[in-house]
Amino acid sequence: MFMLTEAQWAVLAPLLEGCRPRGKTQPHDLKRTLDAILWRHWHDTNWRAVPAQYGPWWMAAQTFIRWSRLGVWEQLHGRLVRHFEEQGLPIPGIDHDEFAYGGARKKELQDSELQVRQIANMLLSVQKQAAVA
Repeated sequence: MFMLTEAQWAVLAPLLEGCRPRGKTQPHDLKRTLDAILWRHWHDTNWRAVPAQYGPWWMAAQTFIRWSRLGVWEQLHGRLVRHFEEQGLPIPGIDHDEFAYGGARKKELQDSELQVRQIANMLLSVQKQAAVA
């Protein structure tokens, strides 16, 4: 598990366009890079464990760190919460005790790791809702 479905990407892509920085990650690589970031945080492992199918692990790690510093994850999480509220969908939570923060030392990275994990959990509920419909 984690690879963005078309339904998940259809929800995420427009929300992401308003808050991501331009230039560093090419648009055609963006979905694959996000898959890598979500996979790493969903599995709560180190960056080097990201499967090769998601592209270079270091590209995902650099994107995650850069976006953490720029507040992209916080903005994206907020936009996704608003989307769920507007659609009348329940917002799934995560068990904070179960989430180990992946060993991040800096507070901003810990916060971003939690936000990415919450984004992944919300996207999983989009997949489940699409399967039910």
